[in-house]
Amino acid sequence: MRKRNMRFKNHPLLYFLLIILGAVLAFIGQGKGGEDRPYILIAGFVLLMYGLYGATAKWIKDNPRDNSNENREEEEE
Repeated sequence: MRKRNMRFKNHPLLYFLLIILGAVLAFIGQGKGGEDRPYILIAGFVLLMYGLYGATAKWIKDNPRDNSNENREEEEE
């Protein structure tokens, strides 16, 4: 059971769901007609930011940038 939780921890679907849930909570927190709900709005932004951070970190980890060719070209010039 523990391996299953660790495998789902860095799953892209989790980050996508956090982004969607955060956006929905942010829209709900704004309310209609000036009846703001600040705690729901803050929770929405926190979930949205955490989802974006996790997705970006996973994306960078899966697609490392190869700077070795760029460094060689700079040294030759």
